[in-house]
Amino acid sequence: MSVLPGLHPGSLTFAANVLKDEAQWYRRGRYALTRAYRLAGLGRDGALLAPAYHCRTMLDAAVALGAEVRLYPVSADLAPDLSALEDLMSRSGVSAKTLLLPHYFGFAQKLDEIMRLCTRHGVQLIEDCSHVLVGARKTGIDALRLGSTGHYGVASPYKFFPAPDGGLLWSNASALPARRPRRPGIAEQVKAVVNALGRPARHDMEPTLAGNDHGHVSTVACTHAAPREWIEDETRPSKLYRVAEEDDDSLAVSRWIARHTDLERLVALRRAHYCQWLEATKDLFGCRPLFGSLPDDCVPYMFPLLIDRPQSDFFTLKSLGVPIWRWDEMAVSDCVTASSYRLRLLHLPCHQELSANDMAWMIATVVSVCGSPSRDVNADVD
Repeated sequence: MSVLPGLHPGSLTFAANVLKDEAQWYRRGRYALTRAYRLAGLGRDGALLAPAYHCRTMLDAAVALGAEVRLYPVSADLAPDLSALEDLMSRSGVSAKTLLLPHYFGFAQKLDEIMRLCTRHGVQLIEDCSHVLVGARKTGIDALRLGSTGHYGVASPYKFFPAPDGGLLWSNASALPARRPRRPGIAEQVKAVVNALGRPARHDMEPTLAGNDHGHVSTVACTHAAPREWIEDETRPSKLYRVAEEDDDSLAVSRWIARHTDLERLVALRRAHYCQWLEATKDLFGCRPLFGSLPDDCVPYMFPLLIDRPQSDFFTLKSLGVPIWRWDEMAVSDCVTASSYRLRLLHLPCHQELSANDMAWMIATVVSVCGSPSRDVNADVD
């Protein structure tokens, strides 16, 4: 069981998908973002406007370019604060060059007013579609509309397809300049194929720690160290960012897998798994879904769950083996939502390669650990 999908015999189809033909491929979305920032004119004389709730790799490229980063606050549903954006764009000093706007978890942001703001202030809008199934057709869902409004769009196909890597960059204003990427060598390509075939998605896994006779997961043996707070050097990109890989092409096997993944199956299973999470967590005391419904046109990336006891429950879930992420490493801001969600908002998998047993065990574990009323009102502080 893993956060991202692995390769399974049922994952692929002989019929080729049509993705974004005009897009350029990179090893990761973070490097597509680097190129987008450069094309938008971001550098030492400009500022990036980025959401206060973010993954560190959203900022790495701007830091690598020596640009200033200004964080804008977001609301409880992760929509940008428009008045704050207006203020940041109007601020004297270093001018805002680019605005990064993510479609979190695959849920579409409203872009009309934001695009008008950008046009009025001469700011380039970059749609971060790392959580979006972009360019997918023949699914009955119009995923093409996301990423089609901003000046540039970036995506991370490996988060949806069982591929070892992949980042996409496209332009909605004009054709992208020609590029001569460094292509992975034959040995690296062969190794990637062998690894993809040798490590398929594992189904019907037995959990390391089983539930008790009442169906509840035992947490007695789960211990964790106290969370650690630290400040990192803000003048350098994180360790996840490798300057040497900025212009690398993606692996050929990744592009092939993306074009031959069964999209109807992918969409149907992701939506079904998301709805399972939603149904199981909507009426609990100690946690709640970030979004109360799944729009008809949404292909979800992961299931976002807010928990009341982040200091204890997150580490208990990790100890039990639940595949889970959260963005607890982010730049400091005055945004109330980002400060709260940094520890409280869990990213739970809902991808297409999870089996019925996988889903049942994860849901039972999360509900047992996070879904009860607080055991001690003083035991956990955000």
